[in-house]
Amino acid sequence: MKRVVESVSQLTPLDQSPVHEKAKISINNGSKSPDRKESLKHKGKKSALTWLSHSIIGGLEYFFYRYGKSIANRPIIYISVCLLITAVCTIGVYKFQWEERPFKLWIPQNSDFIKVMEWKKENFPDQFRIHIALYEAENVLDRNVVLEMLRVHEAVENATIDGTTWSMTCARLPSITNSLFARRKRSSRQIDEYEGTDYSTVFDRETYCDYLGEMENKCMEHSILEIWGYERDYIESLDNDDIINDLNSYDTSAVFGFPKNFSEHLGEVQRDEYGDIISAKSATQMWITKVNVTAVAAGDFIDDTGTGTEVDTVGFNWEKVLIDTVLDEADRPEGVKLFFMSSSSFGSIAGATIEKDVQFLALGFNLVFVYVQIMLGKFNLLEMRPLLSFFGLMCVGLSIAVSMGICSACGIFYGPVNSILPFLLLGLGVDDMFVIMQAWHNLTEEEKKSTISERIGHTLKHAGVSITVTSLTNFAAFAIGSGTVLPALQSFCIYAAVGIGSIYFFQATFFVAWLSYDQRRLEDRRCGAVWCWKLSDSYTPNECSKRDLCQLFFKNVVAKYLFTVPAKIIVLLVTFGVLGVSCWGLANLQQEFNPIWFIPQSTYLFQFFLKQKHYYPSNGELGYVYFDNVSSLHAELPVLDEYVTKLEESEYVSNVDSWYKEYKKYWINRDAIVPNPNQTEEEFRDSLSEFLFSSSGAKYQVRNFLFSGNTNCTGITPPILASSMEYRHRLVDGTGEQIKAMDEVKAITASMNFSGYVQPWSQAYAGWETDKIIERELYQNMGLAMLIVFLVTLILIASLPASIMVLLCVLMTLIDVGALMHWWGLTIDTVSCVDLVLAVGLCVDYAAHIAHMFMTRQGTRNERAKQAVAAIGPAVLNGGFSTFIAFIFLANSDSHVFITFFKVFFGVCLYGLFHGLVFLPVLLSLIGPAAYKHREFAYSSNKLEKAHMKEEEEGMLQPVVMTSKSTPEVVVSNPSSVECRFELSVEKLLAMRETSLLGANDDYREDSKL
Repeated sequence: MKRVVESVSQLTPLDQSPVHEKAKISINNGSKSPDRKESLKHKGKKSALTWLSHSIIGGLEYFFYRYGKSIANRPIIYISVCLLITAVCTIGVYKFQWEERPFKLWIPQNSDFIKVMEWKKENFPDQFRIHIALYEAENVLDRNVVLEMLRVHEAVENATIDGTTWSMTCARLPSITNSLFARRKRSSRQIDEYEGTDYSTVFDRETYCDYLGEMENKCMEHSILEIWGYERDYIESLDNDDIINDLNSYDTSAVFGFPKNFSEHLGEVQRDEYGDIISAKSATQMWITKVNVTAVAAGDFIDDTGTGTEVDTVGFNWEKVLIDTVLDEADRPEGVKLFFMSSSSFGSIAGATIEKDVQFLALGFNLVFVYVQIMLGKFNLLEMRPLLSFFGLMCVGLSIAVSMGICSACGIFYGPVNSILPFLLLGLGVDDMFVIMQAWHNLTEEEKKSTISERIGHTLKHAGVSITVTSLTNFAAFAIGSGTVLPALQSFCIYAAVGIGSIYFFQATFFVAWLSYDQRRLEDRRCGAVWCWKLSDSYTPNECSKRDLCQLFFKNVVAKYLFTVPAKIIVLLVTFGVLGVSCWGLANLQQEFNPIWFIPQSTYLFQFFLKQKHYYPSNGELGYVYFDNVSSLHAELPVLDEYVTKLEESEYVSNVDSWYKEYKKYWINRDAIVPNPNQTEEEFRDSLSEFLFSSSGAKYQVRNFLFSGNTNCTGITPPILASSMEYRHRLVDGTGEQIKAMDEVKAITASMNFSGYVQPWSQAYAGWETDKIIERELYQNMGLAMLIVFLVTLILIASLPASIMVLLCVLMTLIDVGALMHWWGLTIDTVSCVDLVLAVGLCVDYAAHIAHMFMTRQGTRNERAKQAVAAIGPAVLNGGFSTFIAFIFLANSDSHVFITFFKVFFGVCLYGLFHGLVFLPVLLSLIGPAAYKHREFAYSSNKLEKAHMKEEEEGMLQPVVMTSKSTPEVVVSNPSSVECRFELSVEKLLAMRETSLLGANDDYREDSKL
C-alpha cells in the first residue's frame, strides 16, 4: 500500500521515546532507494568489544529512561524509599567504633611489631609512664632557671585531683641515705677512689640486705636538681658559679645515692678547655609514674590511645593534672621557655584535633551550597533553585549515613582518615548532580516539548550512563584499595566504596525525584525559594538572569579558541613541559612515616618533639629484646653472651644495656666465672638475686624481669617468666637505612636460635615497618586501581584509543600530583597513600566525561572535540571546582590528615581539570578515534527496531519506491515498521532543513544525496 503525504504538517510526529528508534530519512533524486538488506548486514559486523559495549550501554539507557519516567511519575514514593533505606541502614551505627590508636591504624596487623606488642601487653605490660619537661634559655644553668625548675618540682608535688597526689602515683626507688653513702664530691680532673663502688660488695649480704630493707623508697624524679636533693634553702643560697661548680663536681644523686651523669639532662652544652661544663641551652626534668596493675586487673582502667597501654583510671586522671600544672606559665620568669610531653598527651591531642577540624566540613558544605545554587539556578524568582540545591547536597548526608551504618554494622572501625570521607562524597555527589543537570539542559527542542516524565526519562537516559562510568570506576578504585594491609587505608576504602555506591543511588533517585518536583513548580510559575508563592502572569525574568555564563564561556571561548593551531601547540608544549619537570620532582619524592606528624604543629606536644630533636639529636632509637618460654635462662647464658656481643658489633647499634652484661661484670669483679658451666639453676638464681639488689643491678629488677612471685634480698629469685634487655640504634638517616637497621637486629636475633620466644621490638619500628611496605602497597593499589579503571572505561566507552587516552590523563595527573607533594613538603606515608588511591578515582572523572561525549559526536575530530567540550565541559568544571571549594577551608587545618588531603586534592583538581578539559580535547582533536559507527544503535535499546531490521533482512518487508523525475523521493521507516513514502518539492525540503527537521539535528540521519 502507498501513502503519499502532501505537506510537512501531515507527517506523523517522530517518536521521541528511546524505546523507539528515531526515523531514518533517505533522499534519492529520481532513483530507487538503496539496498537496505546489504546495509543492515554491514551494520551487523561488530567486534566483540563493540557488541558488549553496545549491549551494556543500550541496556543502561533503556533502564535509566524507564527508571527516570517512573521517578517523575511517582516522586514521593522514591523519596520515601530513599529516606527509609537511610533510616534502616543507620541502625548499624549502634556498633560504631571510633579508632585512634596509632598501632591499630598505621601498622599492618600481621607485622612483627603488632605481634610483639600484643605479647608484651599480655606478658610484660608497661608499668612505668614517663613525663618530661624541657627547659630552654640562654643558659639553663643560670640561678633563675634552676629556681624555676625547683618551683615546678614543688608544684607537681602539691598537685592533686580527687585526693590523688604525686606521691600516690609515682614510681619509687630505694634511697640510700647520706648516713651510709654520702653524696660524693670530686674534682673533674681527679678520680675519686670510691667512684663506682657497689656497697653490696663491701658488706656481707645479710648486713647489706638488713640496711636495704630499712631504706626509704622515694618518687622517681630525675633532673640536675638531684645534685642538691631538692633542698630549697640550699639551692637559693647558690649563685651561678656555685651551680656550675657543683654540676662539674658531683656524680651521685643526693636523692637515691646512685651514680649519675647529670650532663645527660643538658642540651647544647658548652665546655672549657678542661672539659668542664660552663653553660647549656636546655635541660630536662623527668617524672615517672607507675601503673596500678591491681586496678587494671580489676577492670578499673582507661585505654590510652596514644601508647596502647591500659592505665588505671586514678593515675590517668592525675596525668591530666600534671599536664596543666607543668604548663602553667603564671609564675614563669622571662626568658625561660618550657616544653612538655606526657605519656597521655599523644592520644588526647591527636583525637581532639581531628574532631575540631571537622568544623571545616560545615563551612565547606555552606560554600558548596552557595556555588551549586549559583550554577544550577538563575538569578530570578522563578528559575532560582535553592531547595533543589539543598536536596542535592542532602544526598551527600544520606550517603554518609548509609556508609557509616553499613560499615559499622559489619564491624569496620572509623579512623581519623575517614574524616575526609564527607569531603570526598561531597565532591563526587556534586559532580553527579551537575552532570544530571547538564543533561537536562542539553535536551533537544523536540524532547523539551514532551511531558515532564518523558523529559526526566531522557535526562536520566543520557546522564545515567555517564555517572555510571565514573561511579563504577571510583567504586572499583576503592574496592581494590580495601585489600591493603594498612588498617587505616583499608577502613577508609571500604567506607568510601559504600559511600560512592550510596551517592550514586541517591543522586539518580532522590535528587531526580526532587528535580521533577522543582520543574513542576517552575512550570506552575511558583517562586523557587517559597514554593507556595505563585508568581503573577505578568512576571517575566530579565534576560540577564537567564544567561548561563559558564555554558557561554565554553561555547564561545573554549570551543572557539582552544582548537586553533597556535593554541594546540601551546597546550602540548605546556603539558609535556610540566610533565618533564614533574617526573624530576616525583623522582625526589621521599618515603617517610612518622606518627608525630599526626600531632598538630601548634600544640605543646609537637613543639616538645621539635625541641627534643634539636637539643638531643645524638640519641638513636631505643629498642628492647624480650625473652619468653626460654627453657632455662641459666642454660642459655652462653648464647646470650654471644648475642650481646653480636649486637654490640653491629654497625646499626650504638649501645646495649643488658642486665647480663652488668651481671657478668659484677661477678667477674668478685672473681667469679660467668657463665659458669658448673653452676646449677638454683645457684644462678641466687647469684641473680644478689645482683638485682645491688646498686649495680637494682634498676634491672623491675624493668627487665618478670618473676612468678616476689623477690627478696636474701633468697633466690622465683622462677623467671620473662625477661628483657635494651639496645639503642645509632642515628640513621633516611627510610632505607632505618629499615636496614631494623632488619639487621631481627636477623641477628633469629640467627641465635634461642630455645624460646625471643623478639626485638622498638616503638620506632611502628613507623619503620610501615615504611617497609607502604611504597609497595601504594604502587600495588594504584596499579590495580588504574587497571580496573581502564577496563571499565574500555567496556563502557568501547574504544581502545579513547580508553588509553583517559588512562594517560590519569597517569599524567598522578605524576604531576606526586611532584607537587615533593615540592610542598609531603612524603609517601599512610595518609598520602590514601589520598593518592582516592585521586585515581577522582581524576578519571574529568577525562572520562570528555572522552565519552567525544565518541558520541559526529563530524571531523575538531568538530567533535568542540561539541564535546561545549556539551559536557561546564558540568566537568563545576564538578571539579565544587570539589575544590568543598575542602578549601582545610588549608587552615592543624591536622596532618586534613592538610595532606588539601595539598593532594588541590593538585588533583588543578591537574585533573587541566588534563580533562584542555589537554585531552586537544589530543582528541588531533588523533582521536572515529565516532561510533552506528550511533543510533550504540545508544538505543530499541528491541522493536531490531526486530524490524531482522524482518527486512529476511525479506518479510519490501519497501515500495515511488519514483519521480521532477521531485526527489523521501522514504521514512518509522518505529512501527510501516513504510511511509511521500513526495516533496525541493523547496519544501529546504524549508524543512531550515526548521531543523532534517540535517541540522544530530538525532536525524541523512543517508543519501540531496
